[in-house]
Amino acid sequence: MTDGDEFSRVVDRTLHALADALGADGAALMLIDDRDRPRAVGGSDDDGRRLELAQEQTGSGPSIESFTRDTGVVVDDLHAARPFGFPGVAERARRVRAVLSVPLRAGDRVIGSLDFYDRVSHEWQPVTVRAGERLAELMVMVLQGLAHKSSISGQP
Repeated sequence: MTDGDEFSRVVDRTLHALADALGADGAALMLIDDRDRPRAVGGSDDDGRRLELAQEQTGSGPSIESFTRDTGVVVDDLHAARPFGFPGVAERARRVRAVLSVPLRAGDRVIGSLDFYDRVSHEWQPVTVRAGERLAELMVMVLQGLAHKSSISGQP
């Protein structure tokens, strides 16, 4: 197994566990690359991967807004007309309806965002948003641990 395979496996398992912890249908990860471009990294299932790829390809969506504004973004129905939804993203991630996107911070820098999603439209409660923000801190710790392991093994 290569380091890239292990990275993907650990990230996808972590996203699945975080979605379960929040009680969401799934979770997905977007990171900012070394050229400040958003990159879809993984998802707890195919819907999550589609959601992140749609946002990367369109350059819009809750994940993009979350790390651009460095704040949580809640979308009750991704399929709703703007400014409340993202119909362009919804076309490519048809089964995803409600999205909670929270920024990922490493030190004083935003490095991406963590999306939680459900397949039914609903309002995200403030307590759930706060829990999502705390779970984002765990995701950052996992990413830092993977980066540390990679640097020890001499892999880029």
